[in-house]
Amino acid sequence: MKRRSSSGARFLWGLLWLSLALLQAWNHYRNKPASSRPPETETRFVKLVDAHLIEDASNDGDSFKIAHDGTEHVLRLYFVDCPEKRQYALVKNRLKDQAAYFGGLSIPQTVGLGLEAKAFTEQLLSEQHFTIQTRWERVYDSARSYALVFFDDGEELSEKLVKAGLCRIHTKGTWMPDGRREYDFENHLRALEHEARAKQRGAWGKPKAGPSTSNP
Repeated sequence: MKRRSSSGARFLWGLLWLSLALLQAWNHYRNKPASSRPPETETRFVKLVDAHLIEDASNDGDSFKIAHDGTEHVLRLYFVDCPEKRQYALVKNRLKDQAAYFGGLSIPQTVGLGLEAKAFTEQLLSEQHFTIQTRWERVYDSARSYALVFFDDGEELSEKLVKAGLCRIHTKGTWMPDGRREYDFENHLRALEHEARAKQRGAWGKPKAGPSTSNP
């Protein structure tokens, strides 16, 4: 009889501990605030039509200010990184990485390439009609938002920059509005880059200052 009572007591204690654990879990999830935005994979692209470029000193090959429907936005391209257009302390190491990516350019060559990329992008955005696709995903904690820029010929700005040899494939990617996976589009850019290297376009045709330390 005593043995049966002991087993019953252990069962009741176990049931009590289980009830407490379930209560704690319920309280945790009840008090947890709902997410303020859906997961990235569920965030739809917003299409901006009839935007135009705003001239600004901070514009460069992959980042620029546009106006749309009376509001100004600063956009940053997905997938690609254009060289810096000037030297200053905060970008010293980035310039070295960019120079190495293109096979060992000098820093002045790399800065010159950044200015070429800036002029290339500004000319396209000034002379051709384009459509922006964005999810307003912030670039770190800055005021910039990642975006894709499509022209009427169907090409996206990152494709044009890669084909011209004016950027490296190096930054955050995304799934595409037409459903293409990030991995597939990046592989497409790699193929375009291979073509640009073979034809010595942009950075790939410049004389090299030294051995490359990068493996693009």
